[in-house]
Amino acid sequence: MSITTSSNRRWLGFELSVLRRLKFSSIAIPFAGLPDLEWYLKFWGKQVLTNDICQWAWWMSRALVENQGEMLTGEDVSLVLSEAYVPRRRLHNPALIHMMSEIDAIWFDNVWLNIQQLPNEYHRAMAMTHALRVGDYVFSFGPETAELKRPLTEVFTNLWRRQRDVLNNGQTNYSINREAHEFIRGARTDLMFARFPRPEGLAALRRGIAGWRESWVRGTADDWEPLITNQRGKLGDDVMSKEHYLQLISNFLTRAKHIPKWAIAHTEDGFISAAEVGNVIKQFRRIDVIYNKDFSHVVGGRNTFVIVA
Repeated sequence: MSITTSSNRRWLGFELSVLRRLKFSSIAIPFAGLPDLEWYLKFWGKQVLTNDICQWAWWMSRALVENQGEMLTGEDVSLVLSEAYVPRRRLHNPALIHMMSEIDAIWFDNVWLNIQQLPNEYHRAMAMTHALRVGDYVFSFGPETAELKRPLTEVFTNLWRRQRDVLNNGQTNYSINREAHEFIRGARTDLMFARFPRPEGLAALRRGIAGWRESWVRGTADDWEPLITNQRGKLGDDVMSKEHYLQLISNFLTRAKHIPKWAIAHTEDGFISAAEVGNVIKQFRRIDVIYNKDFSHVVGGRNTFVIVA
C-alpha cells in the first residue's frame, strides 16, 4: 500500500534484479501499491496475481497488469476531458475541495464523472491511471510554485500520448481488491512477493497523497473509516509495539504456507530489523538467502530481501 523518482527507480531495479535470480512462472503480490514491478514481470512472461485493499492501486493494476492490450483512444480522451474546467452547481465529491485548489478540485471531479461514462472497463482503468498521475503532478507543487503548473488537461493529454505499452503476455493475470489475508489464502502461485505495510497502517496513508488517491477513485472520502476499522488486528492496522507487528506478520504468513516460495522485502528504519523479520519467517521456512542493498542515502535505511524456499 505504496510519483516515480530516481530513488524509486533504484529500489525497483534492486527488486527486479533479485526476482530475476529466482525460478518461478507465477507470482502473487498481496500488497501491491504502484504496479511498476508487476508491469515489468508481465513483460517477462510471468503470470501475475496482484492485490491491494486500496481501490486506487487496484484500478492502476487493472490498467497495467490485468489489461491484455486495451489502450485509451482519442475518442475516449475527448470524452474524459469534456468540459473538465466547467464548474457544476456542486461537486460530486466535496472532499476534493479540502485537498487541493478549487479549480483543481473542479477538474478532477468532472474528469471522474466523465470516466464513469466509458463503456470499456479497461479504458476506464487506463483513464483512472492517467488521472492519478496528474494528481501526482499536482501534489509535486507547493504554494510557492503552484503558479508554474500547466493546465491539467494538457498534462493528462501528454501522459496519454506517452502511455506505457500494455501487452498480452499469454498469461491469465488478475488484479484483486481484497483484504490481503483473504487474497493470499486463495492464491495459487509459485512465488509470493510481499512488502508488508508499515506499522503506521492505513490511518497514516489517509493523511498523504494515497489518501487523496483513494478518496478520488472512490468518489467519496466517507469510506476511509470503515476501511481502517476493518484492518484492526491485521497488517495495515496502526501498531505501536514491535511484538504486535511481528505477530501480525506471523498471522499473515500462516495463511501463505501453501505457496512454495516466498520473497519478502523489508526496509530497516529503526522499528523492526531484518533479523527480527527473519526470525518470524524461520518459524515457517528455512531462509535460503538474504540480499542486501543500502539505500540509507535515499530512504533512511537498508532495503533487505529475505528469500524463503
